[in-house]
Amino acid sequence: MDKMGKLLSKIINRNNLGKKINEVIDKDYLYSIEKTIENLTENIENKKKLYRTERSKLNIYQHPFLISKYFCLYLLETFREIGRFILSHLIAISLIIFLVIGGIYFVETNVDHEILHLIRSMFIWYGYWIMLGILSSIGLGTGLHTFVIFLGPHIAEVTTAAYTCGNLNFKVYGEGSFICSGEPLSHPISILSIYSKIKMPVFLWGLGTAIGELPPYFVSRAAALTGQNTLDISKFENVNEDSSFTDKVQVFLFRLLKKMGFIGILLFASFPNPLFDIAGILCGHFLVPFGTFFGATFIGKALIKNTIQSFILITVFSETVINYLLSLISGYPTLYDFVKNAIDEQTRKFKEPSVDKVEENGSGIITVVWNAFITIMVAYFVLSIIESLAISEFVKIKEKELSKIVNESKKNLNIKGPDKKVITELTDAAYSYINSRLKNLDKMASIESLKSEVNKHKALSKEQNKNNKANKSKKSKVPFKK
Repeated sequence: MDKMGKLLSKIINRNNLGKKINEVIDKDYLYSIEKTIENLTENIENKKKLYRTERSKLNIYQHPFLISKYFCLYLLETFREIGRFILSHLIAISLIIFLVIGGIYFVETNVDHEILHLIRSMFIWYGYWIMLGILSSIGLGTGLHTFVIFLGPHIAEVTTAAYTCGNLNFKVYGEGSFICSGEPLSHPISILSIYSKIKMPVFLWGLGTAIGELPPYFVSRAAALTGQNTLDISKFENVNEDSSFTDKVQVFLFRLLKKMGFIGILLFASFPNPLFDIAGILCGHFLVPFGTFFGATFIGKALIKNTIQSFILITVFSETVINYLLSLISGYPTLYDFVKNAIDEQTRKFKEPSVDKVEENGSGIITVVWNAFITIMVAYFVLSIIESLAISEFVKIKEKELSKIVNESKKNLNIKGPDKKVITELTDAAYSYINSRLKNLDKMASIESLKSEVNKHKALSKEQNKNNKANKSKKSKVPFKK
């Protein structure tokens, strides 16, 4: 065993095969098997390096046709999986469909249409905000920023309508929304009363953002439970002067989560944080309980962060602040007239609902610019999702190729001789270890970082072996009692 290479020595120590290996008769055959495994490992590492290089260059702007190819393969595989699932659960799915159709028919024929319309509109309205929240945080950094595009403008519109109408007697969705009704209040409208008008959309959007953080957590947790701990933790543990600002923030986040747990997750969920996906991945990797992770995320995003953002936005669009900002730009007539006309036009919409809609839609450069901005953001989000799914399919295909190479190598071993049982046990452990290392084609990972992680384990095992030898030598020097 002393002549064994580092890889097989590590596998032997991990699987407690040292005693059995020492009893092997045909050592030369054992070393030839070891050479085969080492060559396979080197081949796999070279291919992984090549695949990582290919992946780092793979994006929709430089390789649109290649991304389209892998995206179509992803869709094809997804449809196959859906088809297999439907066929394997055909009776249960048919029963669910039958119950849903029957329930809809019963409700449509027995419930009052006005009540039904109210329930349906509320369901669509509140579901709309939950979905926007999910879209805002899902996708590992490629989420659609729906607060800026949808929720923020909605809060600004409600705030402007409240100050224009002088009361809160107006609908915020459906037919006749944002039309002033009733007499203005005798007292000024407070920020808290305006928040009460938008609290449900804000809360549900925050709930959606918390739900959108779950996929990275579940994926990382599932990998940890199945032994596929491919996350390179070493890159989060150390930071130096050459590290980028993002790397330093990641290291800080990692240390805070390790020390503070629930409170750490809560703190990082309580302010706009584009790196929060890392928190979900780390919590899943270290098997943080679901209740702890989602509870802290929900409180931070749905209750704390959203409330703070909403009050800031209501304050910014309040009548006092708007008038103050107008006074600041009063010395610039062109800019002042542009902003004042935009505000007056918005105010006129609240007070004069009978204004010709075609004329409204045709006028106003702000509307055109805003619609173009939304279109660009949505298009970017769609392209990012396509690219992300295509890359995931690329990684899956390359992992299958590596797995095929490993399986063919194992099949071609053809182990024989008097030590067949022991060598088979060793090769099974070796190939199992190699297979466990296949699923680490992460874009951020590198061969050097993976080697450094393995070297740490090797150093620890060497120290343990040295300590064991030292203890044995001490015991051997103790004289026997006569």
